Amino acid sequence: MSTIEILVVIFGLFLGYWVVSRFLSGKSRVASGTEVPGPGQDAQRSPADSSPAWHEVLNISPQATVEEIQNAYDVLMHQYHPNMVATLGPELRGLAERKSKQIAIAYRDAMQSRVTAT
Repeated sequence: MSTIEILVVIFGLFLGYWVVSRFLSGKSRVASGTEVPGPGQDAQRSPADSSPAWHEVLNISPQATVEEIQNAYDVLMHQYHPNMVATLGPELRGLAERKSKQIAIAYRDAMQSRVTAT
């Protein structure tokens, strides 16, 4: 290989790396805008927040009983708990972590609505 060919290959590798890193960093910025609060952070939502209602997250009716809420929570946490996808890639682990936090917040909201309703 000539020197020019080597330089073209190196330049192509850098350009490819830059394109891929821009593509992936764009995805993480979008995902971070919708991420639910992490452990130790305030999990309260503002009224303008576009997060779905607790019954939509748990896939149950708004009039569900406490037992139905607990059952839906258990089923969804079994599906989305980060430990269930620990051997998969970091994107899937991040998705599972965000979804499990969303499920936990929905469960908390559902149980609070049942306590205040009684």
